[in-house]
Amino acid sequence: MDKKQRPARKDKKQRAWDVYLELTEAASWIERKLRAPLDAFGLTREEFRLLVALYRGGPVTLSDAMERLGRSRQNLYLTVRRAEEFGWVACAEARSAPAEARESQRPKERRGKPRFGPQVLVVSLAPAGERLIGNVLPKQEAIVKALVQELDSREMDTMVRVCRKLRQAEALPFWAEVIRQHREFERAEAEESESE
Repeated sequence: MDKKQRPARKDKKQRAWDVYLELTEAASWIERKLRAPLDAFGLTREEFRLLVALYRGGPVTLSDAMERLGRSRQNLYLTVRRAEEFGWVACAEARSAPAEARESQRPKERRGKPRFGPQVLVVSLAPAGERLIGNVLPKQEAIVKALVQELDSREMDTMVRVCRKLRQAEALPFWAEVIRQHREFERAEAEESESE
């Protein structure tokens, strides 16, 4: 019985590159297929994701929405404000849960009095947004189902697991080094082109 030979370093790089190309091409293909219905309803992809999160999960704070959608506060805030302008979402400011601190550490005049944290933005689905997402979501779900119909449930589970694993790799210290090296390379390239 022959042992499989380990792929050469060049083969691993080529395989990694092939994976990258296939993943990005598949993602672009799916994005193009899902784009048309959203365009027809005047929705951006980010607005759609926000409305789906609210439709399925109910009202949410801006911080929780950032975590669920993986967006920066500024970008999500702009999406929320645009959706609010169209009447799809409603925003309200509320006080956060009482701040945590030992009572004995508070000034005497404030002891025993209620305390609250800073105000937080709570986003909820407005009736117009509920009607809109009620029309758009079934169409998007039908398209997604048609796009992955060639995959069995085991393959779909594997795809989800692999994609999550790739995203989690970003937290590894390796990435900081890769990004640092890339920035150094870009700086060197820029300096070289300036000197020419």
